[in-house]
Formats: sequence, structure tokens, C-alpha cells
Amino acid sequence: MRLKHAADRLPNRLARLKSAVSFETVFIAAFVTLVFFTGGAAAQAPTGGTGGATTGWETILDNLYNVLYITLQYVGLTVLVLGFIVWLTARNNSQRSETGMKLTMGGGAMVVAYFGLGALVSLLEFIAG
Repeated sequence: MRLKHAADRLPNRLARLKSAVSFETVFIAAFVTLVFFTGGAAAQAPTGGTGGATTGWETILDNLYNVLYITLQYVGLTVLVLGFIVWLTARNNSQRSETGMKLTMGGGAMVVAYFGLGALVSLLEFIAG
């Protein structure tokens, strides 16, 4: 009796595993794409020397800001679109619909944080003079 019960649950578990693997594959592909397209741009910084270029900590903070800003932009939009796709293609699967809704909310929050970060840094630059 226990073996029959376990055999009945196996297709459900395999279906959940398949959906989880496909989601993780899409997530990893999006992350690798992000690293590939933004890696070179985010790593560039002005060099020291003539012309009053930034030095030391300012360069590190500028690089960190650029990486964070680009990451919020691309990952936020990617997660937002992926969340809409998962949410709208869920049909009768409530778990997938919930996952899509969470992804959409998270992507939307990242897009809002992207614009908020720009406004915050502009305000701090204005205050600093």
C-alpha cells in the first residue's frame, strides 16, 4: 500500500522538479547574460593622474555605484518581464501564478529602486556640492 502511494506521488514530484529546473535554468541564463553584457562597462573607471581624476576610495565607490546601478536596471527589467510571463501563462496552476506574481512584484521593486537610487545619489551630490 505504501509503495503504491509513493508511486502515485512520483509524477507530481517529477513535474515540480521539471518546473524548478527550467526556472533555475532561465535564472542562470539571465544572470550570465547580465554579467556578459555589463561586466566590461561596469569595470571601467577613470584612471588617476592629470586632469583631477578621482583617486582611491572615490574610484572604488564610483565602480560600486556603477555596478549596482547597472545590475538594478537590467536584472530588475528581466525579472519584471519574466514574472509577467510566468504569471500570465500559469493557467490553473496557483503555485506558478503565485511565483509569477512574486517575481513581478520583485522586478517592479527593483525598477523603483533603480530610479530611487539615481535620485538619492543626485541629492547627495547636490548636498556635497
